[in-house]
Amino acid sequence: MTLADRIADVLAQSGGDPVEPNVLIEARVPLELSGEAVRSRICTFVDDHGVEWALRPDLTLPVALAEIADRRGGDRPEAIRHYRGRVFRLPALPSEPVEYEQIGLERFGAPRDVAQDLWLFRTLTETCQSCGVTTGYTRFGDLAMFPAFVDALGFPDDVSAGLKRAFRQEGGVRAYLDGQDQNRQGFAARVAGLPREDIAVFLEDIFAMTGVRPVGERTTDEIVERLYARSRTGAQFTVSPEQIDLLEQVRLLEVPFADAPKAFAEIVAQGGLSGLQNKLDQFAARTEQLHASAPPTMLEAAQFATRFGRRFTYYDGFVFEITSDASEAAMKRPFVVGGRYDALLADLSGGAVSTTALGGVIMPHRLAAMPGAMT
Repeated sequence: MTLADRIADVLAQSGGDPVEPNVLIEARVPLELSGEAVRSRICTFVDDHGVEWALRPDLTLPVALAEIADRRGGDRPEAIRHYRGRVFRLPALPSEPVEYEQIGLERFGAPRDVAQDLWLFRTLTETCQSCGVTTGYTRFGDLAMFPAFVDALGFPDDVSAGLKRAFRQEGGVRAYLDGQDQNRQGFAARVAGLPREDIAVFLEDIFAMTGVRPVGERTTDEIVERLYARSRTGAQFTVSPEQIDLLEQVRLLEVPFADAPKAFAEIVAQGGLSGLQNKLDQFAARTEQLHASAPPTMLEAAQFATRFGRRFTYYDGFVFEITSDASEAAMKRPFVVGGRYDALLADLSGGAVSTTALGGVIMPHRLAAMPGAMT
């Protein structure tokens, strides 16, 4: 039995059904999720009808698309899907292949609770142990924590949404806050408080004086509506220095995994925030139970970082990866990756299918390089 066969066999013992994901997916799927930045990493082509396709860059996306097709038209029970197959992406390191195997499983429709997060981590790490790999450097994140703090600060809806979007990009939060300062000095600020009709007249006066008219798809009415909305919302809202400092503490938090619950609790106390207790309790329970039940050799040097996991664009909660060590090169070659992505099916289906989801994969060619891996 090969190492890959062993991984697939152990994961299949978790139950559920095997699934064979499509090799091709429409390129718009990864591009809409991650932006054009991922184009340099995926293998694409355009068919005779002008549709752009991609060789699957991972297996989670095609499995999620298959699950959407299965769940359309009515409620479906909880389901586990396990799979193995080749993926195709241009490597981040010269030593990595363009094509390699992933073996994993996904769980759909399960309760959104700590027990499911524990199940996923234990299933993947115990599979590695069954293949002879008992050590690893684990990094954890929780992509729901920063948004929870944003909500607790009570910002206007557009500011809250802007900060959450900005969090998923390197340097995005600071750029967004700097942009807020510019907005308060911009055109929307000058029409703040005016009724919609007066803004329309003002805009027409500007056009008349400058001889400039809208160019492109936006009409004058659409420009007026946008200015009216921005003049009454977060474009005029000031994020205080104290709030900025608190957001930066949350965003930049990076501590030993066991210390993360206490660190978040201290930030909450410092900011006098309310409405976060349930989130903190859940986070602390997961941390404590992972330490109590997961393989200890995978957690000895484990780290938590709030911003870890942002590059996994469809994950939106608990997320982790395991590498050989903490070196920069190793962290680009995890042999285990997993997490929760509860919003993905709704996003991909335009809201037609909505269900909880979590899953993860093991890369056999990377696991094989670990000490003790079976041959």
